[in-house]
Amino acid sequence: MVRSAIADDSFLNYLESFSKLDYPTVGLILGQPTPIKDYIVHFARTPPFTGDGSNKSLQRIADISESWVADHARHATRMLPGGMYVLGIFFVCNEDLFTVYVSKLKSVVNQINKKLASNEFLHGIPLDVTDKLILIYSPSSKSYICKSYNPGNDVISSANIKFEPNFSVKWLQLECKYELDQVFPIVAFKANWPLKKHMNDILKYINNTLKGGVFFFDGEVKDETDSLESIGKKRKVPRTKLGHHDNNEVKLLQVTIVLPGESISSEINTPTIDCGVQIRLGGHVATKLWLHPKATVKDASLAIIQDIGRSLAARLDMHWDSLIEEEQDSPEDINTVHETPRRVLVNLPSSKVTLSDYLFPGEGPQEAQISLKELLDIDISEENGIFDIEGQADLTDLYREGIEAESDDLLQKLPNTTNKYIYFSGLGIAFIVLIISLLLHIMQN
Repeated sequence: MVRSAIADDSFLNYLESFSKLDYPTVGLILGQPTPIKDYIVHFARTPPFTGDGSNKSLQRIADISESWVADHARHATRMLPGGMYVLGIFFVCNEDLFTVYVSKLKSVVNQINKKLASNEFLHGIPLDVTDKLILIYSPSSKSYICKSYNPGNDVISSANIKFEPNFSVKWLQLECKYELDQVFPIVAFKANWPLKKHMNDILKYINNTLKGGVFFFDGEVKDETDSLESIGKKRKVPRTKLGHHDNNEVKLLQVTIVLPGESISSEINTPTIDCGVQIRLGGHVATKLWLHPKATVKDASLAIIQDIGRSLAARLDMHWDSLIEEEQDSPEDINTVHETPRRVLVNLPSSKVTLSDYLFPGEGPQEAQISLKELLDIDISEENGIFDIEGQADLTDLYREGIEAESDDLLQKLPNTTNKYIYFSGLGIAFIVLIISLLLHIMQN
């Protein structure tokens, strides 16, 4: 079966914009795969390679750094909502790459898949689609050719991509809020493990818990084979928040997740575990998804699980460097509060679909504009295109709890002999003061 994809013809203008350059261009194709066809939502040029510090432009296809493009794919995947992926790569050049540089094309795709598979919680590889699109645009002839490459069997096949004018998808929009407020006790023999290892275990627990949850769509539990189109009603969305080619009617569904409760053992002789430390996670993940018109309840549930896992993994992945520094600099037995980046939503210029960016504490829309230009090659207006849906975290209570816990721990660790010394020294000082006052009284008389 020939792989098919569809996109708005405005992306041809984007590809054509690189024809003025005297060097080839490489980038990513982003969108949503389906069993019938793929929906492309964005093309993003890969930033110029700066690994050697020279910041030189790419002169020929052979100079492409596979790891650089793969790292771009990892960053872009963080910004995608659940259900959307890096569908492939594109090149703008006049060479016949499928004849001259076929091994290079395969190498780039293989490196992308390897990088995305290295972190299972980013959900960077679609479950049902194993191949990647490879699009070559020729500026001289203003034509293009598209094929797909399957790394599993190392086969390049024909693919069909259409750029349609005024292309519009009746996206189904889903919103969900996942609350987190849980303490994870760490057994004593694992207390000295790196924090990253602990967090990976917690992410795995969260992922498995979500898989066992019950999903309510607009307050109702539906069969997993039901179409999302059959649920709820269409709602009006302000036209200013939509792309140029979309109408102002969208299917909006509110999703609530009810998680399974932990079973309590009735055994009298339940073993106790010596816990060395504990990790508390608090906050929420705001989820906003866009699914194709034929999506089912099962598709939506999987996309929400992916979105929550991907969002948490992205925040932690961005935060690891600072976490490692704090671990090295912090003394033992000190409570530490880590504030991970918060999620903001970004409107794509030619679609109602929103992507994500993540801002560290103290950062604002200006920082998001910089990263969006670098990673997605789009210019976003601060006023109209960036929405802070989660807000700054209020850590006052956490810091207060941390101070109280440290004070309690410190008091508990004071030895009994120290308490006696404090008591006896207090008595000694009082006795000396009494003697001095008696002497002064005798001398005055």
